[in-house]
Amino acid sequence: MVAIGALLSAAALVERVPRFASGHRYLLCHTSSTLDHLTLAALALVLAAGVAALAGAIMMQAKDTHGAALPVVWLVVVVVLVVAADGVDAHGEAIAAHLSATPFTEGACNYVPQDYVATPGWFFW
Repeated sequence: MVAIGALLSAAALVERVPRFASGHRYLLCHTSSTLDHLTLAALALVLAAGVAALAGAIMMQAKDTHGAALPVVWLVVVVVLVVAADGVDAHGEAIAAHLSATPFTEGACNYVPQDYVATPGWFFW
């Protein structure tokens, strides 16, 4: 069970690496600090899921742990954190879609536009 949680966390992390991201790509004329914060929050949730899987593995190796429910509890914690990360990413994609719907005005973008790649996620479409 803990190994499943670790694999789920690792897959969620790899999914968010820009090189492997396969979601929609949005070009934004104006940078959005909200998108930056949401991206960091989603990444923190995925990393927390990985830490939870690691903590579950360490606890399962303890000699005084005999509960059969403990691996299931850790797996549920990992799944909840990954689902929360996907929810944050879905909210970020909605914001990026709204911002990218604003038409570009000539001369308004005097810098390189922000490139936002949405993570497709597994739980929110």
